[in-house]
Amino acid sequence: MSQKDSQKTSIGGHAYEVFKLPPLDAQDVLIDIIQAVAPAAPEVAAIATAPGASGEELVSGQDLSIITKLASGLDKVKMRELIAIMAGVTHCDGAPFGNTYMEVFRGDLPSMYKWLWFCLQVQFGNFSALVQSALSRAARGNEHQGKSPST
Repeated sequence: MSQKDSQKTSIGGHAYEVFKLPPLDAQDVLIDIIQAVAPAAPEVAAIATAPGASGEELVSGQDLSIITKLASGLDKVKMRELIAIMAGVTHCDGAPFGNTYMEVFRGDLPSMYKWLWFCLQVQFGNFSALVQSALSRAARGNEHQGKSPST
């Protein structure tokens, strides 16, 4: 793994370096993520594309229906698999993360989720413009649903 294919961050007092997945592994993870978040896509699109949207609405839990739909798409086995896959492409404090994540994150789930979110950004950050465009189109489609042609 070369450093040109990695990004670094600090979370919870640890320094992380996350490397890119091989393309077919990244594709598999992306498919799993899409399947998990698809049930909440229309609601997420409406919030993400609202004027002045910052994403705080999801983080603060103001829309429990979205959180419930996102959670319904999650599977414990897939989540553990995702964490293990991302640990496999992470160095923590200069050493391969491997299974040491179990000890590093013991009692610190917030740091684990921050690390996992960072890993996903490293892997799929280049999709941000594509995702934003798709969310905008989905939101526009939701605006037109239920309207008759005469309105």
